[in-house]
Amino acid sequence: MGPEAPSGEPGPPAEPRCPSFRRTLGHRPFFLLWVSQLVSQSGDFVFEVALLWLVLQTTGSVFAVGLVVTATLAPAVLLGPVLGVYVDRWPRRTILLGTNLAEGVLVAALSGLVLAHTAGLEVILGIVAVLGAGAQVVRITSNALVPQTVDPDDLAPANSLLSFSNSFNQIVGLSVGGVAVALFGVTLPIEYDAVSFFAAAALVAVIPRLVGLPEPDAGGFRRFRAQFAEGFAFVRRQRFLVEAIVLGIVVNLFGNAVAALLAPYAALVLHGGPTTYGLLGALVAGGGILGALVAGKIDARRHAGHTLFGGAIAAGGVVVALGLTSQVWVAFVEMFALGVTLTVANIPIFTVIQAKVPGRLMGRVMAVLLSLVAASGPVGTFFAGSFAAASSVADVFLVSGVVIVLVEAIGFVVMTELRDVSF
Repeated sequence: MGPEAPSGEPGPPAEPRCPSFRRTLGHRPFFLLWVSQLVSQSGDFVFEVALLWLVLQTTGSVFAVGLVVTATLAPAVLLGPVLGVYVDRWPRRTILLGTNLAEGVLVAALSGLVLAHTAGLEVILGIVAVLGAGAQVVRITSNALVPQTVDPDDLAPANSLLSFSNSFNQIVGLSVGGVAVALFGVTLPIEYDAVSFFAAAALVAVIPRLVGLPEPDAGGFRRFRAQFAEGFAFVRRQRFLVEAIVLGIVVNLFGNAVAALLAPYAALVLHGGPTTYGLLGALVAGGGILGALVAGKIDARRHAGHTLFGGAIAAGGVVVALGLTSQVWVAFVEMFALGVTLTVANIPIFTVIQAKVPGRLMGRVMAVLLSLVAASGPVGTFFAGSFAAASSVADVFLVSGVVIVLVEAIGFVVMTELRDVSF
């Protein structure tokens, strides 16, 4: 309710406040959530380097490395919608606390198996699959919890801060992980990841217990099938969500095609080596940091749709430019720009979803969105490998970028609900 007029009648509603990082971090529950993510993600990227190097060392097989990556990603597609039901049914603070503790125990057990030289590929695949499911739980729960920790005016900077922490850890974690594995082997980085999970759990435990409680459900504690279906039904009724999912599938499909070929792109197109490949990934993450800072200052209440389309079209244009580039320094600039544009496109739509979806449905809606979009990833990697073998890596980049630009441009014209979405 807005301020009262002198006559005692309610006055006009208060004007939305400008986005503020400082005010957002002033919300103690969000600050604790953000720091817990910052800490746990620092271990995740170090762990990624150590794990893949361990698999390569013990098996000598690139195919085995691919299996491990697939086992990490598969739970996001297969379990997402199911997990969303429980994210809405159970206290979200408790879910984060329990998941971080469980992941810490599992990673600590893996480090023990590595020390005992009993970590076979089958064991690693099983552990990685469970960790992948845990990571999806944390992602869905964190996104669902954000609206319960900040005011609507602060949703954009909150999502920007979460994106910033991921990009920052990607740069530092991958770099430090490589050095740590070279100096100390794989065990110490794995042990650090376990410690990071326990530290994140300790931070979540400090969040007040009342934060993240499930909202009352008018239907009561219904059967799983009914709750599961309710999430999909809500998405189908919201045209802007359907449009966002369609665009997300396209961008994710062709974005994964580009990501899958970064190493061949560095070697065959830029004529570089492993260092070139590593810098390409680091520069995308660096651009993501700048993009997060920019997106956090955008008024998502009124401009989310336009920002989404503008950022995605710009990202497609950058991918086209990469396909036309053969100079390393130019590709570095373009990869940084790609990180900026993708982040600017992604953050506003998450902000709108958090603002417009009822809290009791947030977990299921986020799970449906993330799972459907993630399902296009394997298709993109298959397309990339097949098309590159028949044509060239540069052609994959060109086609991917052109398709993204065309689909987003057409979407801007015909997807009016998403283009003009506001809250």
